[in-house]
This record gives sequence, structure tokens and C-alpha cells, in this order.
Amino acid sequence: MSETLPSLAQPLSVHDSYRLIRDDCGILELTQRQAVILTGGDRNGWLQGQITNDLRYFAPGAFLQFCLCSATGQLEAIGSLWAMDDELVVITDPAGAEVLLRRADKMVILEEVSAVPSPDRLICVQGPNATERLGDLVSLPQLNSVTAEILGVPVRVLRSNRTGSGGWVVMVPAGGDRLVAELADRFPTIASEAYAMASMEFGSPQFGVDTDSKTLLPELGAAFESATISYKKGCYLGQEVLMRLHSRGHVNRQWMGMYTDTLVTPGDAITHARRPDAGVITSAFESPDFGFIAAGYVRREVAYSGEEVTVQSASGTVGAELVEMPILRLG
Repeated sequence: MSETLPSLAQPLSVHDSYRLIRDDCGILELTQRQAVILTGGDRNGWLQGQITNDLRYFAPGAFLQFCLCSATGQLEAIGSLWAMDDELVVITDPAGAEVLLRRADKMVILEEVSAVPSPDRLICVQGPNATERLGDLVSLPQLNSVTAEILGVPVRVLRSNRTGSGGWVVMVPAGGDRLVAELADRFPTIASEAYAMASMEFGSPQFGVDTDSKTLLPELGAAFESATISYKKGCYLGQEVLMRLHSRGHVNRQWMGMYTDTLVTPGDAITHARRPDAGVITSAFESPDFGFIAAGYVRREVAYSGEEVTVQSASGTVGAELVEMPILRLG
């Protein structure tokens, strides 16, 4: 990205940013995310054979989450997908975008499909007042996506709830400097750490932080699994392994939340009276609403909400209580 492009304002503190996410709204630029645009008459059918979720009834305005897996079932990408009138929009991490683009390059044979990375900036408005406040600039759809103009700039506007508080992503193309400046004037900028914290509370794992090259999708918990995978669809890469895990009924570890007595650190070991090598911490925060919280992988023998474990941190042994994801419970 060119250094001459306008940037958002200096972020607020983590605490103030978190309060905006939970009580009002703010913006941040998703610099660690990449959009990919799929076009062509066979785009839905081709992508159906790649992703874990079901596109059979995926019409314009629809949204779903999905994963890409290797042939042996390991997680290769976590993505979000929106259907527009004549294209599909994928937003994922840069590594996941590369996986998708590589597959399109190698696996599109006779299908009419094109997959290209989008250079658009991804400006995320997140919080319970996001729809009302962004609606002052653009007519937002009842469904999940729309193409529109804001201040004369053609944009894609995508409903995106990564934190449990609601929100949108505005895809701003080159030449949209005036729009970026207007958004920066209208919305306070939230800190990326607060966004990551709120996302973890909502049970949204960070790819490459809460996952690694060995992660299997069902390890990320029942809520995430139900949102990203369909066990009723046809063949896709990794399906055989995932179906076998599903029929067997369990994986050997599960990504869980936990309340801790003090702040712990990613990489800290989790122990249990019945299982000294119970697991490992992947993320940890001091949440304004939930106190000291963390996420990590725990062996299935002890992976139950309410189970007490200990974390071996640099400051000593820290008590913790496990909770099934998401930590944030709505309704």
C-alpha cells in the first residue's frame, strides 16, 4: 500500500476501543485480510467443490463462513463469502487468499471461473450502532451485501459481524481517498487488539494465531464447526477426513475459552490433575467485560465448561476455568 494514501486516525486505547465495539461503533482497516473476487458463470459450482460449507442455495445477498482444508483435513484457510449479482466476494487472511488463488490457477479446467485478488482497502465499521451511523452515508441492504456509491466512490458494502456486536466492511477502491478521509472523520478508530479481543470472545479464531498447520476444523469447537461446515453437501477437498471425524464423534483436542486469575501468555502450558499435558494457550487478553480471559487447545478428556485447570505462566501457576466457545453469549 502506498504511503501517500490517507490513513485512519490514531487508534483509541484498547479499553476505549473495546467500549466502542460493545456500546457504540468505530472503524479499523483490515490490513491483515485480503479480498478475492470470483466471477464467471460456473463460480458457485466450482467453489462448491473447494469449501466446507454449502452453496447450493447461495443467491445474491447471501453470506456464509467457510474453511478450506487440505486433502488430509488440516485447516488451510478461514473465510467469509458474500454473493453479489455477478460475483462472489471472499475475505480471508493473505495465506488463505493465496491458497484459493493457487487452487483456481490449477483446478479450473473447463469451468468459466476467474479468481483475482482485490486491491481495495477493507474498512471495517464494528459495533451495535454501525448500521445506523453508516446508514447516514449509504442505503444499507436488508440482506448482507450491496454495491453502491458513497461520495461518488463505487464501493461494495458487506455485512460483517466478527465481534458479536454487528458491523460492516466497506471495500474502498483506488481513488477513494476522500471517502477514507470522510470515514475517518465520522468514526473513531479502534485498536486492532480490541478487535482481536472482541473477536475471540465471540468465538472467532485468528488464523495462524489460534490455528497452525496441524489444526483440524472440528477442533475449533461446536459453534465454529456448525457455522463453517455442512455435512450434507457433496465432495470437496478434505471431506473424507472431516466426515470420518464427524462419524467417530470427537477429535483429540478442542479450542476453548477460559477465565484466568491473572493475565497469561500465548504458548503457556495448560495442566490438569488428570492430564498434566492438558493443552496450550493461543490467545490471552484482559477484557473490560470478562476480566482475564484466554483461549487455547485442551485435551478432550478435560475439555468441559466449568472444568478447573492451571496455566504455567512466567509469573507462576495461574488458576483457570474452562468455558466452551463463545465466551460472549448473546440473548
